[in-house]
Amino acid sequence: MPRFNIASSTALLLSVFTLAQAAPPAEPPLKPAFDYSFPLQELAKLRLSRLGDGQTPTEFRLNQWIHMRALLGPADRRVTAPNNDTLYSLAWLDLANGPVRLSLPDTQGRYYSVAVLDMYTNNVAVLGRRTGGTRAREVLLVGPRWQGPLPEGQQVVQSTTNDVLLLSRMLVDGPADMPAVHALQDQLKLAPLAEAPAQPLWISAPLVPASDTSPMAAARRYLEMVNEMLARNPPPAYEQAKLDAWAAIGICGSRCRWSQLSPEVQQRWATELPGLLAELKRNASLGKPQPGGWTKPLDTLGDFGTDYRYRADVALTGLLALIPPEDSNATVKVDGRGEPLSGQHRYRLSLPAGGMPVDGFWSLSMYQEEPDGRLFFTDNPLKRYTLGDRTPGLKRGADGSVVIEVSNSQPADATANWLPAPAGPFMLVMRAYQPRAEVLDGRFQMPAVQRVD
Repeated sequence: MPRFNIASSTALLLSVFTLAQAAPPAEPPLKPAFDYSFPLQELAKLRLSRLGDGQTPTEFRLNQWIHMRALLGPADRRVTAPNNDTLYSLAWLDLANGPVRLSLPDTQGRYYSVAVLDMYTNNVAVLGRRTGGTRAREVLLVGPRWQGPLPEGQQVVQSTTNDVLLLSRMLVDGPADMPAVHALQDQLKLAPLAEAPAQPLWISAPLVPASDTSPMAAARRYLEMVNEMLARNPPPAYEQAKLDAWAAIGICGSRCRWSQLSPEVQQRWATELPGLLAELKRNASLGKPQPGGWTKPLDTLGDFGTDYRYRADVALTGLLALIPPEDSNATVKVDGRGEPLSGQHRYRLSLPAGGMPVDGFWSLSMYQEEPDGRLFFTDNPLKRYTLGDRTPGLKRGADGSVVIEVSNSQPADATANWLPAPAGPFMLVMRAYQPRAEVLDGRFQMPAVQRVD
């Protein structure tokens, strides 16, 4: 039997223990932190574009509405996959200093919605025709930690973050309807119950100049945006452990500074961030595959819970999306044979009798995908970017069916039902506002887009 040498065994154990003490803990991978934080960065960029950084003045202020007076077109590229059916109004709120009263107009039956979005891109609430009718009313918006008194009988919406984006959509029924919608936009009012001081986005960290496009500057800019938003808008308590673990790689809110990261971690971000962005673009999921090549959003759209990757996917391809009960959209990039849609061919989409089963309205939008994965309208001779149940002159069959022609070149005899396509690849989005149950539960299926040349 071999002799057991206590001295040598003890030395071996001490050696292993010493190595374990000397070896630094492995740094966590960047991808989970990136997936979690990407939507925060997207909203930070949007907020920065409107409110500025506290050093460069802008015409917009906190707790004030910004009204868009024209339907969006190819030149509008602040938000991916915009619609061309409604006029947008938006407002950035800071609820850290107290509640803000929101006054909604009487739209006399007109479709509208006001999404209350937190900084993690969740719909905290959607106010409007579906949820409260169209009569004038007031809603009090309060922050996550508000403990003060509230008016009796007042509808209250409590946000999950101090920073809030309000996004209003009001249906427009053609150019002649614009003045009426402008008047309704002007009736949207915000009244802070306490005066809020001017709050620049960058409280503790200098903004990296946009002119510096180096990988290291892009990485620093990304982390500073994310940490500023996390500091202003702490995550729910059950997510704190994630931030504690990610402190080693620089994502944890107010405790994290780019300047405090080691050169090795800074270089990791500079090296890996371009690939993380490219992978998100390449593999972003639009939802659940459906028959005919269509994709429908997951039930968690707009209220993502812990599905951080889907939240990042939507921040890239459909930032500020509504929840499905408000707008159930379906997307398609391929025809009925599974081949990519392209303006080099002609297509036909045949909607059944009655069209889309909605209590609001439906519209089919045409988008061209940019190299970064975002979706925007492209110009065409008709200046038509959407076709729907309110399109002037839309032709229907005797049974109420609708045949939509999709092509780059204008058809000779079907202009009213023509949706112009770009010369190259494109994607279609069918929006169903206030969809009926059969749309939400899948009993209604979108027909395939058929190539006809």
